[in-house]
Amino acid sequence: MKDNIYHGIHIGEHSFEPAAVMDEIQKRCIEPGMNFVTIRTRKVDVPEEYFYAWAKYLAEHQIYFIFLYTMQNAPEGTYSHLNAKIVKGIQKIAGKYFLGDMIGETGSSFACKQAGYYSHVKHTSMPPQNLPDMEVAARTYISRVKEMVEYDHSIGIEDVITVEATALNNYNMEAGVTMPMLELMCGNPEILVPALRGTARMYHAKLWGTYIAHEWYGGMRHGDILKQKRLELAYKYAYLAGSQAFCLESGDESLESYGQKHEMDHPYCQQYRQVLQSFNEWIQKDERPAGGPKAKVAFVQGNLDAFGGWGGSSLWSQFEGESWGHSVPEYSWHIFNEIGKTRHWSDPALFGEEDVSAFPAYGQFDIVPAKAKAKDLARYDYIIFAGWNTMTNEIYQELLTYVQDGGHLFMATPHLNTNPRRGGEAMLIHDGHMEDLFGCVLQPGGKRMNVGYHFKRESMMEGVQYPYSSSPMADPIYSAGYVTYTHVTPKGCEVIARASNTFFEDKPDMPIALIEHRCGKGIASLLTVDAYPGDGAVYPLYRTIVRELLQASHRNCDIKVVGSDSVRFAVYPNNQLYLLNTSYDVPSTVTIKYEGKEEIISLDPLALKAWNL
Repeated sequence: MKDNIYHGIHIGEHSFEPAAVMDEIQKRCIEPGMNFVTIRTRKVDVPEEYFYAWAKYLAEHQIYFIFLYTMQNAPEGTYSHLNAKIVKGIQKIAGKYFLGDMIGETGSSFACKQAGYYSHVKHTSMPPQNLPDMEVAARTYISRVKEMVEYDHSIGIEDVITVEATALNNYNMEAGVTMPMLELMCGNPEILVPALRGTARMYHAKLWGTYIAHEWYGGMRHGDILKQKRLELAYKYAYLAGSQAFCLESGDESLESYGQKHEMDHPYCQQYRQVLQSFNEWIQKDERPAGGPKAKVAFVQGNLDAFGGWGGSSLWSQFEGESWGHSVPEYSWHIFNEIGKTRHWSDPALFGEEDVSAFPAYGQFDIVPAKAKAKDLARYDYIIFAGWNTMTNEIYQELLTYVQDGGHLFMATPHLNTNPRRGGEAMLIHDGHMEDLFGCVLQPGGKRMNVGYHFKRESMMEGVQYPYSSSPMADPIYSAGYVTYTHVTPKGCEVIARASNTFFEDKPDMPIALIEHRCGKGIASLLTVDAYPGDGAVYPLYRTIVRELLQASHRNCDIKVVGSDSVRFAVYPNNQLYLLNTSYDVPSTVTIKYEGKEEIISLDPLALKAWNL
């Protein structure tokens, strides 16, 4: 079955005239052959007859549409441009073509901005300060989003959409949003798109999409050639990654940012329209299967984790107190900056017949919320924790079920902490009794040492190859500073690695660093250190484990893509393969290995290619 794709433009970025909207739709959407618009009504008092006229015109031309910022940009004295009467009229006229109401940038506005932002933007008030912990902060944010969602529901709108610039879409979904969209190019799309896709999958969203804010966030120099090429890559990457809706915020009609103004006939604006037209032609001819790209690895965005991936450096927009600033828990998100890059040729822990270290199986990974259910996590062979997590009994039980049913889990001791307070005392779930999941009892505050590591045995996970030698004699590796180790009392777990400070046989009292436990059909693995993996002394060991899990998934996969790490790839149902060369300047070649056959594919710079296996 072919995917349904919505592609179009945004009206109202730089100017908004209600009487001119239909003419804009005609010129900017209908004539180029697109099927989707978002309409931003700004702070203009729009007579209700315009909403009905737009709805009639859009439905007649089979254009799907969304209203944007109806609450944030409501005229003085009103809560929203929309009310129950207007919504009922729109729904009666437009039917399926009215997709819903879009609330905008809630994560960046209420959780990730700098403090000075709130003194300049009148409709966005600073969140309450001096909140006691991450739980209260998250609930405060969710309640703010939920207020907008509930208003839309109260006036008859079923589907509420977000345009979100951060990785916080999971909290928007928890608040009742049904269709998440991501604003590109805010932040790294190869982090934020997997977080969007993973959240959409775990919440069974009707659709998810990307809102291309390239004028503002593709770069500050409109005439720069790489910025112009970056727009093309943004569309192609989002398409490869599974986006179902695409909306260009601006640029095709004018550019009015960073002290510059260029009208519609300017070559810069023409380039935006050329990209739109080319992408639209691709959509019309390509038969991308429904279901999105396959992913066998998921990272877990921890419970109450407020790292947004773009904008700000304070959690939940709490500015009064250093504990709220980004620190070690958030730094473990740096692991995502390594995915897509092959490990350095000199890395002695790079194993295998070929180097497939840049990507996991099928070229894609998801980032899923910690509250995901085991039945949904079952689609992944491996789940890996990154960032902050506040453990709960419910999350623990879902993880236990996931592993018992055959999954592979990797996390660190701090991810098992139930205390939501930044810098608070470690309070491990079940008082550290985790015989069922990890086959051990844990107690924080063990030995603190500045040493390296010896891997004591092979991993129990099939195909995973850690730097292990059967000889007891080897140099300790990955020493990077002082680490406090969790005290581990084994209750059935296997010790995979220990702290070590000698080339020779380790003393038996050296701390345990990595354990694995066979739990039902699956395996749970734990890095037994008291600091989050973003800690500079812990990160080298964490990095090695994570990168090997990713490579093992690719190494064990039925489809291998070997070659340049500038090439991104995704595999869809029916073995439809998509390849994208993200290099601006250099052609790339990859070898595809599948069912004993090899295909060599060459890609020009910026080229997107569909290949059916």
